[in-house]
Amino acid sequence: MGTQPSTGALPAKPEILVASGERGGVRVQRALFAIDRLSAWSGKATAWVILAMTFLISYDILMRYLSKPLGEPIRAIWFTYNYSYDMAYYLYGLFFMLGGAYALSRAQHVRGDIFYHTWPVKVQAAVDLSLYLFAFFPGIIALVSVGAQWAAYSWSIGERSFTTAAAPPLAPLKTVIPIAGALMAIQGVAETIRCVQALRTGEWPQRLADVEETETILARQSEL
Repeated sequence: MGTQPSTGALPAKPEILVASGERGGVRVQRALFAIDRLSAWSGKATAWVILAMTFLISYDILMRYLSKPLGEPIRAIWFTYNYSYDMAYYLYGLFFMLGGAYALSRAQHVRGDIFYHTWPVKVQAAVDLSLYLFAFFPGIIALVSVGAQWAAYSWSIGERSFTTAAAPPLAPLKTVIPIAGALMAIQGVAETIRCVQALRTGEWPQRLADVEETETILARQSEL
């Protein structure tokens, strides 16, 4: 048997392969930061709901107490009288659902870490990756799919809440369900990639929050 003929191709230089790998790593990191920024934007936008909810509920409680001694003059400016309950669960529902992706991007979801924090990074990454693949994504896919069906049906019948006389429409609130699920799914992709990177390197890759915190510290130090 003869030897395999040479194709004339020269082997790639190690430094070229390393440079190519570094460029690929930078692109992946930029993509992860872009997803983090999307989640940060959704979380910060949703944070304004807290201010609105605090103001409106505080106003409603104040009017409720003032209406007893003052009567009709207060009733005339008590614009939350008919829908205070609906307003509360509407706003809290928006905050709770749309804030999920932001919390995930900052690794702020509740974790039962009695043992987790003592494990090596690669073990942590393996556990997280398994949970993302076999628990997180199936649940999120179901949330988006079923939530979209509920929202479409709610719009089609003009569904309203009849817990109070105001009877606000429910379709906008139900539409938030698949939107929140989609944002969580996008951030979940970033977290899955981070798990794979940690499995390969033994170190958790940076998050956008880590970079922002470092930049803030450096900016403060430069002012001193």
